[in-house]
Amino acid sequence: MGISKEPNLTGFRGTIEKTVVVRIDTWGRTIFSAYPDMSNIKPTTAQKQQRLNFKEAQTIALKMLSDPAVKAFYKEKCKGQQRPHNILISELLKKNDL
Repeated sequence: MGISKEPNLTGFRGTIEKTVVVRIDTWGRTIFSAYPDMSNIKPTTAQKQQRLNFKEAQTIALKMLSDPAVKAFYKEKCKGQQRPHNILISELLKKNDL
């Protein structure tokens, strides 16, 4: 892991050709680390189910937020930097319907 104090890299984050990860920590420092090797990681059945639930919640949320009245309702529930999409997905995942 390397920490850069170069001011030109302050706004940069992401990956570089799946070899290096560049991120910014809570103190504003730019940190370089190796790209994680996830080739031997096998998701559990609970993880697979949660990913499926999230995918279904995404499709439902997109359909629901196409209605301006529903979007306005969830926009009023937003606090700070939240978005209506995030709040709706949170509600859908908390329900056991999915």
